[in-house]
Amino acid sequence: MNAGDKEILDHFVRTREATLKLFDRVAPEWLDRTAPGEDRSLGWLFMHIADGPDWWLNHCMQDSKGWQYPGGGPFDKDAICEALRSSLRRLTEFFERDDGAPLGDTFELIPEKREGQGRWTGRNRVLYLADHEVHHRGKIVLALRQWGMKKIPFLPF
Repeated sequence: MNAGDKEILDHFVRTREATLKLFDRVAPEWLDRTAPGEDRSLGWLFMHIADGPDWWLNHCMQDSKGWQYPGGGPFDKDAICEALRSSLRRLTEFFERDDGAPLGDTFELIPEKREGQGRWTGRNRVLYLADHEVHHRGKIVLALRQWGMKKIPFLPF
């Protein structure tokens, strides 16, 4: 794997590790709460982050591992933690195979999921998923601050 591709995968891993660090600080009873201005609960937002790689790996990269999103909740803290860790493993295992070759491969959505158009390299989707995660993590941090959490871990990614 070339240095640039390794850096892209490492960036996703660091992003997910920061999300797990934040998740660890969230009280289980807050997972069913919905912040002002949000449509979804905190647990749903974390599960949505976990689900992103699984959705893309199933519907675009077609890694043959399926997609089993658990729906609307309520979400148990242990289940969310396992989903976050599992989707991290799934993504890294897929893109590390064959010395990182899938990062340079081109993918498109399966015909049943073509709401939009597009062909993407693996690199593009890994970067997209990191951006997606940071976006939703920002919404989570805002909710936690609204609810009075003072010690938000440093989230550089």
